[in-house]
Amino acid sequence: MITSEALFRNAIMDVLRESFHGAGDHGAFLDPGPNGLLAILKSLSAEEASLPIAGASIATHAIHIAFSLDVFNEWIQGIRDTEHSWDKSWEKHEVSTAEWDCLLSQIDRQFLQLEGTILQYDEYDAEAVWGSIGTLAHTAFHLGIIQVKADELRKKYT
Repeated sequence: MITSEALFRNAIMDVLRESFHGAGDHGAFLDPGPNGLLAILKSLSAEEASLPIAGASIATHAIHIAFSLDVFNEWIQGIRDTEHSWDKSWEKHEVSTAEWDCLLSQIDRQFLQLEGTILQYDEYDAEAVWGSIGTLAHTAFHLGIIQVKADELRKKYT
């Protein structure tokens, strides 16, 4: 018999996978297809990602997401006494091609680490649940912003 905790973990991961990799046959909030965060980011060059579009660049949002994945992963694991500078994650606006490639690989690895944490962490408590849901909401929020910025970028420069 599958526990309610396992059902929760699996449901959270299904929607997180959708956020990062796109929806399969049906999605919670994305149309079917590879239209998640990583697909959008990988469709852009470092130069495009570094352009300021409606405020901060897409690169800035991607750097912030990478930062947040580490913080949320720690939180879910119970590491909650570390000070993090969220403001600092917004400071960099431009990336080189090498930095962009590294950042995309980093986000991909961080997602896999987060997936392992959510699905295998033994001491799931209310704070860990909060962190899991927070990761999903935070990522979906930035995915929406990045999609709008990518659409504007294409209109403006193509």
